[in-house]
Amino acid sequence: MNTENIADITMNFNNPKWILDHITIALQRTSDECIVKRPCDLDGIEQYLILRGEQDGAHYSVKVVPVLLSNAGIEENYAWDRALENLSADTQITSLGKVLSDLMGAPYDSSMDADVKFHVITNTQKFKGAAAIMNRNALKTFTRKYRTNMLFVLPSSIHEMMITPYDSSLNLDELSSMVKEINETQVAPEERLTDRAYIITL
Repeated sequence: MNTENIADITMNFNNPKWILDHITIALQRTSDECIVKRPCDLDGIEQYLILRGEQDGAHYSVKVVPVLLSNAGIEENYAWDRALENLSADTQITSLGKVLSDLMGAPYDSSMDADVKFHVITNTQKFKGAAAIMNRNALKTFTRKYRTNMLFVLPSSIHEMMITPYDSSLNLDELSSMVKEINETQVAPEERLTDRAYIITL
């Protein structure tokens, strides 16, 4: 993104409406960054506010710092509320079979999902979409289909997470080992979250 594009974006930083239209939530490893953030109920991960959009076909995001909100006259609690609304309106949950079919350019056959209940949760841009896991209403709707209120959560990267209904035949330690191996072999260091899986109750 060139300097002119950056100027086009930053000129909106004093525009409360633009900020509230573009604000959403992202996830990263727990840090000491001075940004607008708060703990996440997934140990080792924190949630933080970003301004996300698209400029000339390229996705961009800007971490929100406290002074940006204060200069625009936006209360932090309200910013979080709007960010969650925007995130919730942009959540996608897709079966792993469908994701793999799309990647291979092959027709999707729902029978691929008969024995595998893993799904990918992200946003429509598939960019910094792991925070879609904070959309608990979407997760509750998903788990109701499987008559449970528990989920295994596998953090694939900052862009997406994998979820599957709780199943006593699955082992949390084994799932954590899988996450660690995928991180080490397929995910860039700057895009990794944690090397473990989680169980959440909704």
